[in-house]
Amino acid sequence: MSRRRRSSRTRRIGSTGTETEAQRENKAFWHGSSEMPATPAKIQVTEQAASVIRSLGSAPLTGQEAVADHYFEAVYQRSVALASALAAAAEMVGEDEDQHEK
Repeated sequence: MSRRRRSSRTRRIGSTGTETEAQRENKAFWHGSSEMPATPAKIQVTEQAASVIRSLGSAPLTGQEAVADHYFEAVYQRSVALASALAAAAEMVGEDEDQHEK
């Protein structure tokens, strides 16, 4: 009987200690610079979530415009609520006075 070989998944490949150019580029792309980004500005939560979308006009759904507008408005309000909750958790929600100080 011959001795059974280990599968390639369990074999350890030794590191030579040198990086190829492709590995350096890959590392630079995924890790970026070592500097931390600047603190982002505070955000204001909007009262009119669908104002930009509403300015485009109603959805081209013949006979269903009112129902579609209702559901679209609900989705926009929910997205603003979730985004503002996330911003509040990160302490990024600002007041109107914060913008005037800059």
